[in-house]
This record gives sequence, C-alpha cells and structure tokens, in this order.
Amino acid sequence: MKSKTMILMVVAVVCGLVASYLTSQLIAQKNLKVQLLVAKKPVTQWSMIKNPDEMFETRDWPASEAPGGYMTDINELKGRQALKDIEQDKPVVATMLVQKDKLGMEALLAPKTRGVAINVNVASAVAGFIQPGSKVDIVHVTRSGSNTEAKMVLENVLIRAVDQQPVRPEDAKAAMIPATVTLQLSPEQSLKLCAYTSGGNLTLLLRPIGDESKVEGGEKDIGPKPDAVQPPKRQDRKRITQVFVNGSNTKVIPYMERDKKWIPDTDRPSDLGPSGSGEGN
Repeated sequence: MKSKTMILMVVAVVCGLVASYLTSQLIAQKNLKVQLLVAKKPVTQWSMIKNPDEMFETRDWPASEAPGGYMTDINELKGRQALKDIEQDKPVVATMLVQKDKLGMEALLAPKTRGVAINVNVASAVAGFIQPGSKVDIVHVTRSGSNTEAKMVLENVLIRAVDQQPVRPEDAKAAMIPATVTLQLSPEQSLKLCAYTSGGNLTLLLRPIGDESKVEGGEKDIGPKPDAVQPPKRQDRKRITQVFVNGSNTKVIPYMERDKKWIPDTDRPSDLGPSGSGEGN
C-alpha cells in the first residue's frame, strides 16, 4: 500500500472520530438539564411574595433554553416584589423582582419616569377606592364666582403608592382613605402637572382595568360655564305712573310706551306709591 494512501486513510479516520465526539457532545448538551424556579400560577406586577412555596416550584429545564439570570433558591424570593407580570410555567429571572438592596419608591419606578405626589381627599380620590396599581385621569377644576372650569390635564396615569403604601392590601375590596397619592409620570408630564397644583383642585378619575381610551376633546375645557349665556336685556322704554287720590285712598297705575302707545306696565306693581303723579324711570 502506498504511503500516500495510508496517510489519507489515517486522516479520514481521525476526522470521523472528531465528528463522532462533537456529535455526542452536542447531544449531551442538548439533553443537559438545570433546576430553576418556575411560576406555578400567574404573578401580577407589584405583587408581594410572602409565601413563595405557594407561588413557585423547582423544575428541570433544558440548559440550552434556560434564560440568563434564572433563580434556583426559593428562599431568595420571600419578601420580594414583582417588577413585572410573571407568566405561569415561566422561569423566574432576577430582573423580574425588586432587588433586596434597593429600598424605597425609586426601586418601583420605571426607567425614565418620575414619582410625583399630590394631595387628595375622600372625594378627589374616588372615596378611597384608588389603590396602588390603579390607572386614573387627572382633572383640574377652578371656580371664579359662578363660573366653573374643568380641564383634562393627564390621562391613563399609574398610581405607584397611596400614602406610604406601595402595594395593594391583602383585602382587595378594602378602601383606603388617603391624604396623598404618588403618580408615575414622565419628566414632561411632571412639569405639566406642577403647573396646576398651585391653584384650583385636582380630581382623580378611576379607570376600568385595561381601559386605554382617550377622552374626546383632550385637554380642552369641559363642563358648563353658567355665565357664558346671559339673558337678553329688556329694551328700555318710557314709563309713567298715574296716581288717583280719593280722600285717604290712593290708586297707582303704571304705564309704559310701546309702538308709540301708552299701555299698562304689568312688570311694575300697581296700587303702590305716594300721592301725586309724575314720570317713572
């Protein structure tokens, strides 16, 4: 056998062995499993994880499909808060939860937003039914004499906290009577709202879940203005008063001019006035 043929055979055998080894490694890697935490049921945004065993469990997961930053220790979830919705049967990633070393409202605000607190009362906060996570519209109301002006300032605003409570109470039906609410706004929205806090009253309009609609008319003034329509003025007319005196009795009859004729003035009372006669106004 020629040496050249022998060399080719050796190279072919080596290539075959390498290919076989690589194939086996790929198959082994594909079948490799890791244990990670998976949501047993949907977890809504801003939920507090008090009993992680009821909400999460450990499962085997293909290593090639495991997301970066997946979590394995269920004890690490206790007392944490969900930054976003966690779908059922989906792995839990560290970025889905508020970090333990981040305390305060700043840990809850979305990137490029600001937290703005405003004063409210029972009426402006919808009788206390506004809670963290609610969506609201903000209306500015001013009054000047008998005029009332209502203006839509902002729409579909997220409530981050009610007083100092950043999460909903366990009893979802419990109404809280707040003194302040903290809103999540963009910097531009924050400046706009600050322009309305110095005068007038701010009222919150509670939105239904999932309602993303816009109010027709946007930021235009809404609501009636009582003084906008004035009653027509009565046309000025010449008036006289005729007085009849009979002893101690006095008869007063007012007249006004209409179409160059004198007719009784029913708008003015009769049988009143001093003795004598003269022109009225």
